Amino acid sequence: MAVFLASYHNEWDKLMRRRKYTVFLCIGLGICLIWAVLGQLLSAFISNQGGITFSFAPTPMGALPLFLQVLVPFLLFMGATDLITVEGNDQTMKAMICRPIERWKLYTSKLLALMTYAAIYLGCVFVLCTLLNQLFGRPLSFGGVMTALASYALTLVPLAVLASFAALVALMGRSGSLTMFLLLLTYLFLNILPLFIPVLSEMLFTSYLGWYRLWVGALPGASKMIQMLATVLGYGVVFFTAGSLIFDRKEY
Repeated sequence: MAVFLASYHNEWDKLMRRRKYTVFLCIGLGICLIWAVLGQLLSAFISNQGGITFSFAPTPMGALPLFLQVLVPFLLFMGATDLITVEGNDQTMKAMICRPIERWKLYTSKLLALMTYAAIYLGCVFVLCTLLNQLFGRPLSFGGVMTALASYALTLVPLAVLASFAALVALMGRSGSLTMFLLLLTYLFLNILPLFIPVLSEMLFTSYLGWYRLWVGALPGASKMIQMLATVLGYGVVFFTAGSLIFDRKEY
C-alpha cells in the first residue's frame, strides 16, 4: 500500500507541476465570476427597464452541465495524454516501470491522480457557485445545497469511466497532439451519434455523464437503476481491465 501511495503522490505531483492545470482551474473559476458579474448587470438592466427581476447568478446546478460536458472531459483527456502518451514517448515511462511497483498499480495511480484533479476542480466550482448564488442570487436552502453537492459527487462515477477510456486510448497513441485530437474527435462523435440514432443514448457510456439528474430527481424503477449501474460499471471494468493489461504488456 505504501508503494502505491508513493506512486500516486508522484503522479499527482507531476500533474500539478504542469502549470496549465492550475491555469485551467483558474479559468473555470473565472467563468463563474464573469457569469455572476454579467448576471448582476443584466438583472439591474431589466429592473431599471421596469421588468420583472430575475436572478442570473450561477447556481451550482446551472453551472454543472457546462463543466461536466465540456471542460472536465477536456482536462481528463489532456491529463491522460500527458501522463501516458507523452511520458511513453519521452522515455520517462521506462524509468518508472523499473521501480519496485507492479505495473497495474502504476497505471491505477495515474487514473487516481486524474480523478483527484477532476474532483478538486468540480469541488472548487461547487463552492464558488454556491457562494455567488447565496450572495447575488436566490439563496438555496440547506436541502438545495445538499442536493447540488450530491449531484457533483455522483458525476465522479461516469467521469471515472471516461478517464479509463481516455487512458486506454492514450496507451495506443503515438504522439500527444494526435492522441488529444483522437480523444476529442471520438468524444464529439459519441455525443452526436445519439441525435441520429436515439436508441444508442442508453448504450453509450458518454450518455451517462448527466445521470445525476435521475438520482436527485424522481428515482427510476429498480430495473432501470440496475440497468444504469450495470452499464456504467460494465464500461468502467472493461476500459480499466483492457488498459491495465495493455500497459502491463507494453514495451517502452
